Amino acid sequence: MEPGKCWKDLSDVIAAGLKRILLYGPPGTGKTYAALRLATSGGPAERLVCTEDLTTAEITGSWMPVGNGRWEWREGPAIRAWRQGGVGGRLVVDEVDRASGDALSTLLAMTDSPESARWRNPETGEWVKPGSEFSVLMTTNLEDLTAIPSALLDRFPVAIRIDQPHPSAVTSLSDDLQTPALNSALGEDVRRISLRRWYAFDGLRRSIGAERAAQLVFGEAQGQDVLDALRVGSLR
Repeated sequence: MEPGKCWKDLSDVIAAGLKRILLYGPPGTGKTYAALRLATSGGPAERLVCTEDLTTAEITGSWMPVGNGRWEWREGPAIRAWRQGGVGGRLVVDEVDRASGDALSTLLAMTDSPESARWRNPETGEWVKPGSEFSVLMTTNLEDLTAIPSALLDRFPVAIRIDQPHPSAVTSLSDDLQTPALNSALGEDVRRISLRRWYAFDGLRRSIGAERAAQLVFGEAQGQDVLDALRVGSLR
Protein backbone atom coordinates (compact mmCIF):
# COMPACT_ATOMS: atom_id res chain seq x y z
CA MET A 1 0.00 0.00 0.00
CA GLU A 2 1.40 3.39 -0.93
CA PRO A 3 1.46 5.57 2.22
CA GLY A 4 -1.14 8.31 2.09
CA LYS A 5 -2.35 7.44 -1.43
CA CYS A 6 -6.05 7.73 -0.60
CA TRP A 7 -5.52 11.17 0.92
CA LYS A 8 -3.42 12.33 -2.01
CA ASP A 9 -6.19 11.13 -4.34
CA LEU A 10 -8.72 13.15 -2.37
CA SER A 11 -6.55 16.28 -2.35
CA ASP A 12 -5.91 15.99 -6.08
CA VAL A 13 -9.59 15.48 -6.90
CA ILE A 14 -10.64 18.50 -4.82
CA ALA A 15 -7.83 20.61 -6.30
CA ALA A 16 -9.05 19.67 -9.78
CA GLY A 17 -12.41 21.22 -8.95
CA LEU A 18 -14.60 18.14 -8.48
CA LYS A 19 -17.31 18.94 -5.97
CA ARG A 20 -19.20 15.64 -5.50
CA ILE A 21 -17.06 12.97 -3.80
CA LEU A 22 -17.88 9.78 -1.91
CA LEU A 23 -15.51 8.53 0.80
CA TYR A 24 -15.94 4.91 1.87
CA GLY A 25 -14.11 2.27 3.86
CA PRO A 26 -13.64 1.04 7.43
CA PRO A 27 -14.82 3.21 10.35
CA GLY A 28 -12.44 5.30 12.39
CA THR A 29 -10.07 6.31 9.59
CA GLY A 30 -10.96 10.01 9.60
CA LYS A 31 -13.37 10.21 6.65
CA THR A 32 -15.58 12.72 8.42
CA TYR A 33 -12.57 14.52 9.92
CA ALA A 34 -11.18 15.20 6.45
CA ALA A 35 -14.53 15.96 4.83
CA LEU A 36 -15.19 18.69 7.39
CA ARG A 37 -11.73 20.25 7.18
CA LEU A 38 -9.98 19.61 3.88
CA ALA A 39 -9.96 22.65 1.56
CA THR A 40 -12.91 24.39 3.21
CA SER A 41 -12.22 28.07 2.60
CA GLY A 42 -15.73 29.34 3.21
CA GLY A 43 -16.01 28.66 6.93
CA PRO A 44 -17.22 25.57 8.82
CA ALA A 45 -18.87 22.83 6.78
CA GLU A 46 -22.45 21.80 7.49
CA ARG A 47 -22.92 18.17 8.58
CA LEU A 48 -25.79 15.69 8.32
CA VAL A 49 -25.72 12.29 10.02
CA CYS A 50 -28.13 9.95 8.26
CA THR A 51 -30.40 7.57 10.13
CA GLU A 52 -33.55 5.70 9.15
CA ASP A 53 -35.47 8.43 11.01
CA LEU A 54 -33.83 11.40 9.26
CA THR A 55 -36.52 13.77 8.00
CA THR A 56 -36.67 16.32 5.22
CA ALA A 57 -37.05 19.02 7.90
CA GLU A 58 -33.62 18.11 9.30
CA ILE A 59 -32.10 18.61 5.85
CA THR A 60 -33.77 21.70 4.37
CA GLY A 61 -35.41 23.29 7.44
CA SER A 62 -38.70 23.60 9.30
CA TRP A 63 -41.17 26.04 10.79
CA MET A 64 -40.29 27.06 14.36
CA PRO A 65 -42.41 28.91 16.95
CA VAL A 66 -41.02 32.34 17.88
CA GLY A 67 -43.66 33.46 20.37
CA ASN A 68 -46.98 35.32 20.24
CA GLY A 69 -48.41 32.64 17.99
CA ARG A 70 -45.85 33.40 15.30
CA TRP A 71 -43.79 30.91 13.34
CA GLU A 72 -40.66 31.46 11.28
CA TRP A 73 -38.90 29.23 8.79
CA ARG A 74 -35.44 28.11 9.93
CA GLU A 75 -33.29 26.82 7.10
CA GLY A 76 -31.52 23.49 7.56
CA PRO A 77 -27.88 22.54 7.01
CA ALA A 78 -28.20 21.74 3.31
CA ILE A 79 -29.66 25.14 2.44
CA ARG A 80 -27.19 26.95 4.70
CA ALA A 81 -24.36 25.18 2.86
CA TRP A 82 -25.92 26.14 -0.49
CA ARG A 83 -25.97 29.79 0.55
CA GLN A 84 -22.30 29.61 1.54
CA GLY A 85 -21.51 27.99 -1.81
CA GLY A 86 -20.23 31.20 -3.33
CA VAL A 87 -17.27 31.13 -0.97
CA GLY A 88 -16.75 27.37 -0.72
CA GLY A 89 -19.67 26.14 1.40
CA ARG A 90 -19.72 22.38 1.94
CA LEU A 91 -22.26 19.79 3.02
CA VAL A 92 -20.93 16.60 4.64
CA VAL A 93 -23.42 13.70 4.56
CA ASP A 94 -22.33 10.95 6.96
CA GLU A 95 -23.55 7.32 6.95
CA VAL A 96 -25.39 8.01 3.71
CA ASP A 97 -26.32 4.34 3.26
CA ARG A 98 -28.69 4.66 6.24
CA ALA A 99 -30.87 7.35 4.66
CA SER A 100 -34.28 6.20 3.46
CA GLY A 101 -37.72 7.40 2.41
CA ASP A 102 -38.37 11.13 2.10
CA ALA A 103 -34.88 11.96 3.37
CA LEU A 104 -33.32 10.07 0.46
CA SER A 105 -35.48 11.96 -2.04
CA THR A 106 -34.44 15.25 -0.47
CA LEU A 107 -30.76 14.28 -0.54
CA LEU A 108 -31.13 13.56 -4.25
CA ALA A 109 -32.39 17.12 -4.73
CA MET A 110 -29.73 18.68 -2.49
CA THR A 111 -26.84 16.87 -4.22
CA ASP A 112 -28.03 17.37 -7.78
CA SER A 113 -25.88 19.15 -10.35
CA PRO A 114 -25.67 22.95 -9.99
CA GLU A 115 -27.59 23.36 -13.24
CA SER A 116 -30.58 21.39 -11.92
CA ALA A 117 -30.60 21.94 -8.16
CA ARG A 118 -32.98 24.49 -6.71
CA TRP A 119 -35.24 24.84 -3.66
CA ARG A 120 -38.02 27.26 -2.78
CA ASN A 121 -38.20 28.88 0.64
CA PRO A 122 -41.79 28.24 1.85
CA GLU A 123 -41.89 31.48 3.84
CA THR A 124 -40.55 34.00 1.32
CA GLY A 125 -41.07 32.16 -1.97
CA GLU A 126 -37.41 32.77 -2.81
CA TRP A 127 -35.77 30.27 -5.16
CA VAL A 128 -32.41 29.19 -3.77
CA LYS A 129 -29.63 27.55 -5.79
CA PRO A 130 -26.26 26.24 -4.62
CA GLY A 131 -23.37 28.66 -5.00
CA SER A 132 -20.79 27.96 -7.68
CA GLU A 133 -18.21 26.69 -5.16
CA PHE A 134 -20.62 24.52 -3.16
CA SER A 135 -19.36 20.96 -2.60
CA VAL A 136 -20.76 17.75 -1.12
CA LEU A 137 -18.77 14.95 0.47
CA MET A 138 -20.61 11.78 1.43
CA THR A 139 -19.22 9.09 3.72
CA THR A 140 -20.11 5.46 4.35
CA ASN A 141 -18.49 2.55 6.17
CA LEU A 142 -19.76 0.16 3.51
CA GLU A 143 -17.33 -1.66 1.25
CA ASP A 144 -20.00 -2.69 -1.26
CA LEU A 145 -21.25 0.53 -2.84
CA THR A 146 -24.06 -1.25 -4.68
CA ALA A 147 -25.99 -0.98 -1.40
CA ILE A 148 -26.28 2.79 -2.00
CA PRO A 149 -29.21 3.77 -4.27
CA SER A 150 -27.95 4.10 -7.83
CA ALA A 151 -29.57 7.52 -8.36
CA LEU A 152 -27.63 8.92 -5.42
CA LEU A 153 -24.41 7.14 -6.32
CA ASP A 154 -24.63 8.55 -9.84
CA ARG A 155 -24.32 12.08 -8.45
CA PHE A 156 -20.86 11.23 -7.09
CA PRO A 157 -18.60 10.31 -10.01
CA VAL A 158 -15.53 9.72 -7.83
CA ALA A 159 -15.52 7.27 -4.90
CA ILE A 160 -12.30 6.98 -2.88
CA ARG A 161 -11.68 4.14 -0.46
CA ILE A 162 -10.14 5.56 2.71
CA ASP A 163 -8.01 2.75 4.07
CA GLN A 164 -5.66 4.62 6.39
CA PRO A 165 -6.03 7.45 8.91
CA HIS A 166 -5.64 11.04 7.85
CA PRO A 167 -2.14 12.25 8.87
CA SER A 168 -3.55 15.29 10.70
CA ALA A 169 -5.89 13.08 12.70
CA VAL A 170 -3.00 10.85 13.77
CA THR A 171 -0.75 13.75 14.79
CA SER A 172 -3.48 14.97 17.14
CA LEU A 173 -2.60 12.00 19.38
CA SER A 174 0.24 11.97 21.90
CA ASP A 175 3.61 11.17 20.31
CA ASP A 176 3.87 7.64 21.71
CA LEU A 177 0.47 6.67 20.30
CA GLN A 178 0.90 7.86 16.73
CA THR A 179 2.80 4.87 15.32
CA PRO A 180 0.72 2.15 17.03
CA ALA A 181 -2.48 3.97 16.07
CA LEU A 182 -1.41 4.10 12.43
CA ASN A 183 -0.30 0.47 12.40
CA SER A 184 -3.49 -0.80 14.05
CA ALA A 185 -5.66 1.16 11.61
CA LEU A 186 -3.96 -0.64 8.71
CA GLY A 187 -4.42 -4.12 10.18
CA GLU A 188 -6.92 -6.89 9.54
CA ASP A 189 -10.54 -6.07 10.31
CA VAL A 190 -10.55 -8.22 13.43
CA ARG A 191 -7.47 -6.41 14.83
CA ARG A 192 -8.19 -2.92 13.55
CA ILE A 193 -8.55 -0.19 16.17
CA SER A 194 -10.31 2.99 15.17
CA LEU A 195 -8.87 6.42 15.85
CA ARG A 196 -11.84 7.16 18.11
CA ARG A 197 -10.65 4.48 20.53
CA TRP A 198 -7.11 5.83 20.46
CA TYR A 199 -8.41 9.31 21.25
CA ALA A 200 -10.46 7.92 24.13
CA PHE A 201 -7.49 5.98 25.49
CA ASP A 202 -5.19 8.99 25.15
CA GLY A 203 -7.50 11.17 27.23
CA LEU A 204 -8.57 8.53 29.74
CA ARG A 205 -5.07 7.34 30.67
CA ARG A 206 -4.22 10.82 31.96
CA SER A 207 -6.92 10.48 34.60
CA ILE A 208 -6.93 6.79 35.55
CA GLY A 209 -3.64 5.42 34.26
CA ALA A 210 -2.72 3.49 31.12
CA GLU A 211 -3.54 -0.04 32.34
CA ARG A 212 -7.08 0.69 33.46
CA ALA A 213 -7.72 2.92 30.44
CA ALA A 214 -6.53 0.20 28.06
CA GLN A 215 -8.84 -2.37 29.65
CA LEU A 216 -11.85 -0.06 29.51
CA VAL A 217 -11.29 1.13 25.95
CA PHE A 218 -9.84 -1.93 24.20
CA GLY A 219 -10.94 -4.82 26.39
CA GLU A 220 -8.77 -7.25 28.37
CA ALA A 221 -6.87 -9.09 25.61
CA GLN A 222 -6.48 -6.28 23.10
CA GLY A 223 -5.75 -3.82 25.88
CA GLN A 224 -2.80 -5.92 26.97
CA ASP A 225 -1.53 -6.01 23.39
CA VAL A 226 -1.70 -2.23 23.26
CA LEU A 227 0.22 -1.86 26.52
CA ASP A 228 2.87 -4.30 25.34
CA ALA A 229 3.28 -2.39 22.08
CA LEU A 230 3.68 0.88 23.97
CA ARG A 231 6.28 -0.63 26.30
CA VAL A 232 8.28 -1.95 23.34
CA GLY A 233 8.06 1.45 21.70
CA SER A 234 9.30 3.21 24.81
CA LEU A 235 12.30 0.86 25.06
CA ARG A 236 13.22 1.61 21.46
